[in-house]
Amino acid sequence: MFFEKLTEEQIREVMNVISDDGELTILKIRTYDQSFEDAVAVSNVPEVTAKFREDIETYQLYDYNIRGKNRAGAGSDYVYRSLMYKWFGDEYAIKYLLEF
Repeated sequence: MFFEKLTEEQIREVMNVISDDGELTILKIRTYDQSFEDAVAVSNVPEVTAKFREDIETYQLYDYNIRGKNRAGAGSDYVYRSLMYKWFGDEYAIKYLLEF
């Protein structure tokens, strides 16, 4: 899975690009792999808690889309896939085409 390979800097770049108002502060990036919550929610999906001007929203990043994007700009999935392609290349594109 490609999303598991994202670095914190890459996640920050994604959040800054999809931000609708340009004023985004990431509060927390985590995966469920080191705590009691692992027993309840086993997942390596990066969960990003982002603060926009006044609202706080939680996003989950997957290989080809972002969930929880109420405050993100239009086309954020497309922008996200473009960045993922930039970082992971043809292998990413081929897997996307095979799945969709």
